[in-house]
Amino acid sequence: MASFKIAALQKSLDDSVPLSELELANKQYNELTAKYRDMLQKDNLLVQRTTNLEHMESENASLKEQINSLNKELEITKEKLHTVEQAWDQTTKLGGDNAMDKATKAITNSEIVSISKKITVLEMKELNERQRAEHSHRMYEHLRNTLKQVEERNFELETKFAEVSRNVIK
Repeated sequence: MASFKIAALQKSLDDSVPLSELELANKQYNELTAKYRDMLQKDNLLVQRTTNLEHMESENASLKEQINSLNKELEITKEKLHTVEQAWDQTTKLGGDNAMDKATKAITNSEIVSISKKITVLEMKELNERQRAEHSHRMYEHLRNTLKQVEERNFELETKFAEVSRNVIK
């Protein structure tokens, strides 16, 4: 029986790893884990920078679109004002003094200018609200896409980490 126990212990001893090799393997595992952790941190930093860059590029493009839209709206408003001024000049020329006296003309003129300005302001407000809504929608879509990319990247990293952990354990 003693020889059986000795043989079993000898077999266990033959199957075991020397302590120095185990310590070396543990040291290498810890070094790899530290390197992997550093790599993940750098990767997360790069993802964050990329996300910020994409957000800024999208914001920049949106602002350029707003500038172009505002310039077009300004041109339209100038054309409207020019048309109203031409119409007023034409009315003044055709009407002469027989239709209205000067005081009535001044009141009517100021009313037309006031109404024209109010219409222009309301149109500008409507355009601004529409642009804000479009911008908000674009930012929402951008953030949604960014979140989706981050979630996918996180899933990939978790999968890789699990795979590395399994390989090291084996």
